[in-house]
Formats: sequence, C-alpha cells, structure tokens
Amino acid sequence: MNAVTIMTIIAILGAATMFTLVFYFLPRESTVASRISDLSSGGKTFGTGNAIEQVFRNHDKGLLQERLVRAGMYDVTPAQLITQSLYYGLGVFGTLIAVLYFVHQLDLLYVDGAVLFALLAAYTPFSRLAPAAKKRKSEIARALPDLLDMVSSTVHAGLALNAAFAYAAPSTSGALGEELRSALSEMRVGRSRAEALRAMADRVDQDDLRTTVRAIIQADKLGSNLSDMLENLANDSRQARILRAEEEAAKLSVKMILPMAFFMLPALFAVIFGAVAANYFAK
Repeated sequence: MNAVTIMTIIAILGAATMFTLVFYFLPRESTVASRISDLSSGGKTFGTGNAIEQVFRNHDKGLLQERLVRAGMYDVTPAQLITQSLYYGLGVFGTLIAVLYFVHQLDLLYVDGAVLFALLAAYTPFSRLAPAAKKRKSEIARALPDLLDMVSSTVHAGLALNAAFAYAAPSTSGALGEELRSALSEMRVGRSRAEALRAMADRVDQDDLRTTVRAIIQADKLGSNLSDMLENLANDSRQARILRAEEEAAKLSVKMILPMAFFMLPALFAVIFGAVAANYFAK
C-alpha cells in the first residue's frame, strides 16, 4: 500500500468521522415537530432515519421495535437505533485509524483490531436493550403486589375497577405506573378495558402482570368478586416475589466461587506460605 493510497484512506475516514460526530451532536427537532414537517411536505423529506427506514422496511424492524418496547424506549424508533449504531461504529473506526496513522502502526493487524472495536461500538446501542427490559420487568414485579392491594381496597370500598385504577395510578411510580397510566389513557379514548390491559401485558411481557391481567379479564366476564380476586392475586404475587428473592440468594454461593478463587485464595496463600518462603530464602 503506497503513501498516496494511505493518505486518501486517512482523509476519507477523517472526513467521515468528523461528519459523523458533528451530525450526531447537532440539535434535532422533536419527534412531533419532525412528524408535522413530514406531513406538511407530503412525506417527501430526506434524512438518515428515512433512508434507513427504506432500507430495512422488509426486514426485522418489527422484532427490533418489540425489543425497544420491552425496554420501555417508546420514543426511540428502529431507524434511530440503527442510525446511532452506525454513528458509534464509524466514529470509533475513523478515530482509531487516524490514531494508528499518526503513530505509524497502520498495518493489517491493527486495522483488524480497529474493525473489531468499531463493531463492538456499533453493537453498544443494541446491548442496552436486554438489561433495560430485564430491569423493567423486575421493577414491575416488585411494584405489582402493592398496586393490587391498593386497587383491591378501593374496589372493596365501592369504587368501580376503572376508577380504582385511576385512583392508584398517581401513587404508583416507575415502569408499572407508566404502563398503568398509558392503559388508562387508552380507556379514556374508547378502547375497552380488556383490550387496554391485554395490550399493557403484551408490552411488558412479565409473567405476574400477564397472569393478573388474564385473571381480571376472566373475573370481569364471569362477574366474580373483584375485591377478593385482587387480594388473592396480590398475595400470590408477593409470594412469588419472595421465592424469587430466595432463589437469587441461593445463587450467591455459586457466584462467589470465581471472586474467591481469583482474589481471596491468592491472598490466603500469600499469608500462609509467605513466612515459610521468607524463612527458607533467608537461610
């Protein structure tokens, strides 16, 4: 590879990196303003998100959108996530190539390493989805028994189920409160309670919440006592939460094996055999 080719590659990658960084940190209009602009122009505006939307129209956008919903990222579209991934990958790759050029290490091995780091950087936005969804489900599982207790008490006091949910929603924080308020908003615009609750359970995909929604819909159809049913669901959900905590506690002994092997045992061996080794070498 001659010097002219190397300089051309460096110039292209440097320009791509600077364009990526500048474009990424530029202020953007809100989603609502962007949508209004698209509608006013007949949907013929061009942008990175629109181009990616066209490329991935027939691919797995539905699956990616489902993962975003599971993670609670309702304001992020698949095109935005893919665009962010491209920005990360191009930025890291261009930066590493420029650094390698200036330290005169632009050979195949280091370029392959730069490609690897760029791929890891590009995967970073996607790697956040699974932990966010897991954290969201755990948060909902912890808050569900208290919500059911409150709804059961208000129903027992004479409120209708929708009014009981509306009463409990402001007192419920976190992901469960957001989902409940979203379901109540859907009910206010005309969606049936069963459909709104079922959509909420599908969005979250948490076992306890799905069981609760299924039981509420079934009890509503059969005319069962909602107050007693909600109280039983709260007790079952609380018991399941205790069992999960005991299961996590039982796993701690296994998880402590590697930290003990790498940190505690070497220190213990140094304390036990250190004096013996010192006396041996001192003779």
